[in-house]
Amino acid sequence: MPDRDRSKIQKALRNKGFVETEGTKHDIFTLVIDGKYTQIGTFFSRGSDYKSYGTTLLGQMKNQLKISMAELLELIDCKLKYPEYISILKKKKIIP
Repeated sequence: MPDRDRSKIQKALRNKGFVETEGTKHDIFTLVIDGKYTQIGTFFSRGSDYKSYGTTLLGQMKNQLKISMAELLELIDCKLKYPEYISILKKKKIIP
């Protein structure tokens, strides 16, 4: 599986309803639906060692975002849109 650039992942998440909060060591991305923060979120290290994300980090991210690896890659590559992502979470009963 090819690596994904950190900035591309972050841009995709912003476009899918995630709000970024800057921390001291990590940037936190939390999914917001209808103005309400959800429990769905992930974080990015601010260190320069993580300019791209490989299998291990993407695997952790898919677990945090409650989707499969294929769905995560579609989300990052903008093939999976916001309404579709929300629908997946609702079908899994992760959000009401």
